[in-house]
Amino acid sequence: MKTPTRRKELMDRLIKEEVVKTVLSMIHEDQPLTMDDVASRCGVSKGTLYNYFKNKKALLSFVHEAMIFPIKNGADQLFGKSICPMEKLYTFVKNVFNFHKEYPLYFKFIQSQRSAAEATDEKMSLTILPLVKVCKEGMASGDFVNMDPYVMAAMIFGAVTGPMESLGYREEPIQDIEAFKKDIICLLDRSILKKQEKSR
Repeated sequence: MKTPTRRKELMDRLIKEEVVKTVLSMIHEDQPLTMDDVASRCGVSKGTLYNYFKNKKALLSFVHEAMIFPIKNGADQLFGKSICPMEKLYTFVKNVFNFHKEYPLYFKFIQSQRSAAEATDEKMSLTILPLVKVCKEGMASGDFVNMDPYVMAAMIFGAVTGPMESLGYREEPIQDIEAFKKDIICLLDRSILKKQEKSR
């Protein structure tokens, strides 16, 4: 490979990494996102930024892909593990909390930038359909109550992400996030575990 080509590839990668970091910082600071502001904070000209991204939508799509790739990769690894279905769900809850802790405003921001169809497609492919497989595993092993696995998967998704979305709308902030997480896990246990069904 020619040295100028390697240098250009390295510069391209560094600029794109800086764009992702900058956009995430601006979201975290609740700053308005414009191409001018992103370019300025990245230390490049607006023209340079437009060499990489034809508009703000393309820039945000790139940032979102950069954010979603590790989540998707982690979900694929988690849901493919040879562990019991409930352990997969507990780890899923933990991962959602960890992501929210690191990027508290990200999904609220990105949802405001995307169409409902885009958000639904991503939710289905990234989370609901893998959860359907976990639900089927749990039913096949006799650990989960028998019901439509798509209903169960959607309920699990809502039970985990719904409370997380409520954090920004509460009158008073959550003081004990671990207790909050335990409440969600307790709700999942009571809703889907067969042993809970017997004790009702």
